[in-house]
Amino acid sequence: MYIPKKVVVDLTKFRALMGCNLTEEKARYIWGKNSVKNSDISFGKEQTNEYVDSKIELAKKNVKFLCVGNVVKFIGVSGSVAAGFAKEEDDIDVFVVVKNDTAWIYRALLVFKNIFHHRIRTKWDGERVKDKFCLNLICEERDVVFEDDMFNFHELMYLVPIFNEKYLNYVYSRNVWLREIYGVKGELMVNRVSVSKRMNVFFKICILN
Repeated sequence: MYIPKKVVVDLTKFRALMGCNLTEEKARYIWGKNSVKNSDISFGKEQTNEYVDSKIELAKKNVKFLCVGNVVKFIGVSGSVAAGFAKEEDDIDVFVVVKNDTAWIYRALLVFKNIFHHRIRTKWDGERVKDKFCLNLICEERDVVFEDDMFNFHELMYLVPIFNEKYLNYVYSRNVWLREIYGVKGELMVNRVSVSKRMNVFFKICILN
């Protein structure tokens, strides 16, 4: 399968707005090594950003903090850190998927936990958000289907998994437009995980009581 040239051009322009390149390595991840090999497209050089690596490492160290209530299915770093243009003073955007019917419980547990640890950004922090976690998207498993636009395409392709990496393929598989419109390689669209259909018994008991 050949790389859809218009998609590459659009993605390159989109990343240029952030001051970032589309590298050959990322193109191979999205469309496959053979597609890149047979392409006449020129890709940008790998860019280094000391803050990106340190913030991703910090996120990995805090996975246990973010995994509360036995309801988390996936956690990925998104936003400026994942895209590669983070600044020292930036927070860390996080995308979280939880079991169906548990999003509000998860939020409540995190709010309570954050009272004692204050690792999640709040409105009272003002501009003092360096290295705090911004939960820019918490969704349940049934809600991982997104609009088919360039912003979401970029966000999904540049997500950095820090918990349950293989679940990302399930997210991809639910968004068939990644393959149909943007030509993403079939390997990324193969789901290898089971999806929860029922709420955790513990939380059912809590709600009933």
